[in-house]
Amino acid sequence: MSTEIILHEATAVLQAALHHASELSEVGVTDDEFLLMRVLITSVAAHSYTSLGKNIDLHDEVHKLKNLKDVIVRTAEKRFGQTNKVLDEFRYVA
Repeated sequence: MSTEIILHEATAVLQAALHHASELSEVGVTDDEFLLMRVLITSVAAHSYTSLGKNIDLHDEVHKLKNLKDVIVRTAEKRFGQTNKVLDEFRYVA
């Protein structure tokens, strides 16, 4: 999966998660996880679109971002149910 798609997906998940932060906090998603996701999105974008990534492991950052995105989506599925329309907000549509 391309870095650009992961960035788009992570951004969609973060926006939806922030919109439903109070419900997600009931099932364990913390403000620290939102902050980490923001930092990873910013870092991955900066390092993949500029020459700033020369001294970092971009693959590792993308992997961390993808994992955090997946954890938040799975948590949302548990909280809202897999067929709930709210989950549509957590999906990126190209």
